[in-house]
Amino acid sequence: MKASLLLSISLVVGCAKPAGGPLAHTFDNTRIAAVPLDQKQPVVQAQQQHDLALLHQSTVTATYRDSEIEQDLAEHQSDRAVVVSQLVASRQPDAKPSAPSTESATLARRTAEAKVDFMRARRGWLAKAAEAALFAVYAAQAKLELERARVAQANRVTAADFNLEAYQRQLESREQAAKLAGEASDSERKGAETKLATWGELERAYLKANSVSGPLESSRFAMEWMVKTPPAPPAVEPPATEPAAEPAGAPTP
Repeated sequence: MKASLLLSISLVVGCAKPAGGPLAHTFDNTRIAAVPLDQKQPVVQAQQQHDLALLHQSTVTATYRDSEIEQDLAEHQSDRAVVVSQLVASRQPDAKPSAPSTESATLARRTAEAKVDFMRARRGWLAKAAEAALFAVYAAQAKLELERARVAQANRVTAADFNLEAYQRQLESREQAAKLAGEASDSERKGAETKLATWGELERAYLKANSVSGPLESSRFAMEWMVKTPPAPPAVEPPATEPAAEPAGAPTP
């Protein structure tokens, strides 16, 4: 199921960069099935991180898909606002720029256009965020495969000439790809935040010009549009060990 999810994800965000794509080195988890759980805590933690990365990626991708509908709606509203603005202007050819109806129509048009600008920037950011989330999934998987291989080697269930270097290099390359994709996503996000602020200012001006009070539509996006990265799972503490009992008759210090 997870493999099919990753495939659908990659089709949404486009072809992944070589360093951020599917892994070349994986380790069969059944080979460490007999290893006691207390010796597999690094694997347990890596599995938790991988599951969280998958959940986060699924959320971001769903938001990216939905953003197309929201952008289309904003563009439709903008087209309608332009028509209304032109109609008002044609009916009041001699009106001063400060005339209430003219000002209101102009603000409506500018506000609608600012909303479109934000929605387009938001969708661009979400595309980058979905790609970064996919790369983070591969980085988390690389960490999981490395920890499985380490446990197997420590418990001597690998070949004598087994080498962890390929798994370590794979993790480093995936982490670097995820880092670069995250930076690209952050850059797109900053641009979208600027356009969100512009939209909010025009929306306030429009409501003020029409003596209307109420919540701003842009405020909802200010609170909700940014996809949060899920927190890392708590570290699993190693089991406490009881101090060794002193032999009977041992002298008291």
